Amino acid sequence: MEQYKEPEYNITWPEDRVFPQFRYPEELLVVDLRGTDFSNDYRHLVLTSLQGLVNRESPRIYIIYTDLDEDWLKTLRKYTKIKMQHVSMDVILEKFSNYARGYIAYDPRLPDTVNIATTMAGLYNCIVVHPKDISWVESYGLKKVYDLKGKFKNRYEAYLWAYENLWPKCDHRLLVPMCPGPPIEQRIMQVAVRDYVVALKLFVHYLDPKDPMERDLFIRLLRDMPPNTAVLGWYGEDELLTVHLASCYNKFVVVMTHHYGPLSFPNPTVWSGITVSSEPKFKLPPIRGKLLGGKKIYVTFYITDGDNLQFDYSFKKFWDDPNRGKIPIAWTISPFLVDVAPFIAWYYVSTASENDTFISGPSGAGYWYPCSNPNYVETQLKVTKRYFLRTELKFTEILGYNDDAASRYMKMLDLIAIKMEYDELRREYFTMHNYICAKYLIEYPIPVIFGVYHYSGKSADKLVEEITALKDLDRRPVFALVISQPGDFSVGGLAKLKEVVDRLAKITDIAFINFHEFSTLLNPKYGYMILSNLLGKIKSPERQKRVKEELSLAEDLMKKHLWKDAALHINNAFQHVDVTIEDKNEAKPSNTSDTV
Repeated sequence: MEQYKEPEYNITWPEDRVFPQFRYPEELLVVDLRGTDFSNDYRHLVLTSLQGLVNRESPRIYIIYTDLDEDWLKTLRKYTKIKMQHVSMDVILEKFSNYARGYIAYDPRLPDTVNIATTMAGLYNCIVVHPKDISWVESYGLKKVYDLKGKFKNRYEAYLWAYENLWPKCDHRLLVPMCPGPPIEQRIMQVAVRDYVVALKLFVHYLDPKDPMERDLFIRLLRDMPPNTAVLGWYGEDELLTVHLASCYNKFVVVMTHHYGPLSFPNPTVWSGITVSSEPKFKLPPIRGKLLGGKKIYVTFYITDGDNLQFDYSFKKFWDDPNRGKIPIAWTISPFLVDVAPFIAWYYVSTASENDTFISGPSGAGYWYPCSNPNYVETQLKVTKRYFLRTELKFTEILGYNDDAASRYMKMLDLIAIKMEYDELRREYFTMHNYICAKYLIEYPIPVIFGVYHYSGKSADKLVEEITALKDLDRRPVFALVISQPGDFSVGGLAKLKEVVDRLAKITDIAFINFHEFSTLLNPKYGYMILSNLLGKIKSPERQKRVKEELSLAEDLMKKHLWKDAALHINNAFQHVDVTIEDKNEAKPSNTSDTV
């Protein structure tokens, strides 16, 4: 073993970023862990903690846990010139063991000590080891620095000790909940993201907010963190309580370590360094005038959960589906993807179709509930505004919605529309709004759009029946937003949804339009601006005249703040438009290959 070499801290983390930037990798040594029994083989702890130490200096280690990780690697190889070499864990240890001062052994009889050991590894430049792997790492010359065996009586005592002795030395800008595995939960421990914890010297815990003592300690951590910083997940299924508590203490949640499994989000110490030539912007899809206007039934689809970075990573499975682009879908996404994985953000943006619209997940830049802490709204929106300006996002979902908070979103952000709440609302709400799935605040023309139907592969026929029934309505136009969660595509995938669209397309005057078009018709001020800019491109004088007449009526109604009535005239005006407006935005990965 070579002499210990303290890893350099070559990470950029300015105050205006929630997540840091690592160096751009020149070469990646790839270790394939597919086929590993993670419930019995714990050598991954050695690898991920060493990955954090090495990649802190410069990203050089990439780990494949699943086929998706290899798929992303192939995409990276296609678009960049980063060199890649497949190696074994032993090669990594032989090459980089001198980056570690030694090892910290955790106590499997108290599983939460793996989280204590991970925190210590980042602070003291060590690797984490299961006791049965000690002889393996010692064969590479690594010595014991700390052994947690028998040190704590219970998990609370362990986390309290860590709070008192380790937390003061950690970076407080991110807080990381990580499942330590059985018996706390009947799933394997959180494997991915431990490299990120070690590299950034973060604090790991798995405190239960329903337990009074553990909740108190969790709140102490939240209080100690600076405002507008992030918690990267939650305990068990305690999503609502965790997000509520984070919101109460002026923090938000950005999920990296929970719902999409213990093997996701992998390799953030690599992805955070792979930048693009100019930062990716979530461009708007085109407005296709020929699809709009008249007494139509407008339908568009919406997939939730994009605030979760694990979903943003995994929805490549949706994105590469040959049916994606044939159906108008609004994809929720995290604005923080441009920090944590700019190349992945670029890939989605650069391959988006005219039917794909990007929406910020709830509730802007960060998952939080405005209703939990009204006093936090303007402080939080400073972060959201900064990231929306960077990414050019024009839509956001709000959970924990209330009108007062929504009005402040409208005032502080450049929005075209707001999506209200997670699931579809009760059908009576749709009827009450005359089959237009939007409400308006008095001061602003920005529509607050809500879902009215739900799509699932298991109940596709029901959706066909519900939307078919709309053809008998005398009241037109109709605007219907269809909500889905990612799990709703477990049966049939996007192909099943495409079948539904093809069946419904036989209805007279039904129009499947993208969410940008949908919102343009519902936002009279924005629609007015679009149409005013199009007037010179409309060749027919008669058509121009008709558009101007409708715009004049819309303008008069907007002066009275009669937003929905004005929007109906915007829809009427589009009957006379057959022009397409496109939003062009080009960016390339840094160090790109000739294929870009």
